[in-house]
Amino acid sequence: MIKGACGALVGLAMLGASAAGAAERETAALPDGQDVMPLSAILDRVMPVIDGEVGGAKLLRTGGQWVYVITFYDETGAPRELIVDATSAAIVSISSAR
Repeated sequence: MIKGACGALVGLAMLGASAAGAAERETAALPDGQDVMPLSAILDRVMPVIDGEVGGAKLLRTGGQWVYVITFYDETGAPRELIVDATSAAIVSISSAR
């Protein structure tokens, strides 16, 4: 089971939006017309299931789908990679970071 806390990402913002603007919106439209959730909302949903500390995050498009790739360090300090669907906050995968 994965569980933990995150305080380090307060200043991170979604691509194309300021941190304040991203926190105020439920979704934001990207140039291709897709709506994605701000990183702060994604973290609110996934952090309760992650045991570790977040190291960074980025928004990427892969296979026509927008995802957040969130790097975190598990309870042993090992880097892990969490991929989350940016439109639904569904966890796509959790794996060892490369």
